[in-house]
Amino acid sequence: MKYTAAKGIADGLLQDLAPYCERVEIAGSIRRGKAEVGDIEIVAEPVLSLDLFGAPSPGPCALDGAIAGMVRSGYLGEAIKNGLRYKQLALPQGIKLDLFIVRPPAQWGVIFAIRTGPADFSRWLVTQRKLGGALPSYCRVKDGGVHHGLTGKSTPVPMPEEIDLFNFVGLDWLAPENRKPTRITQ
Repeated sequence: MKYTAAKGIADGLLQDLAPYCERVEIAGSIRRGKAEVGDIEIVAEPVLSLDLFGAPSPGPCALDGAIAGMVRSGYLGEAIKNGLRYKQLALPQGIKLDLFIVRPPAQWGVIFAIRTGPADFSRWLVTQRKLGGALPSYCRVKDGGVHHGLTGKSTPVPMPEEIDLFNFVGLDWLAPENRKPTRITQ
């Protein structure tokens, strides 16, 4: 699908999902400004219900209910995958929607950077330096977040924005259209 058509659909989806989200953004090839778009990728951080102790509830939230309603009505077409963190839908406009949902312990900055891509850049970004990637070798990516420590009790590193991940691996800001894998030596 051409960029302009896909971007128009994605913008409409953002408006429809926004009331159920703390934050929602377009990622993938649309964010990178590609002329041809294979699918629409959106990253959403839902408004989460809190349990009795004030911790985020691990179950479905209002966003899940809204999406289910939009699928039932035909607005979002057919649900292909319907997990708590990832949903794929075949939209009636003839393009797929990949919806990545940031739930704790995932970090927005990590998920948004990975899902913006391209795939080779994302792989490089979360691969340890000793293996040719950008991530310090004493860290790992687990459950959508960077963790300090490789085994046992690792500590999550807060990364609320992409720039936090970039700075952590020693990069300056890279605009989405300029992201390409490279090699960092230890």
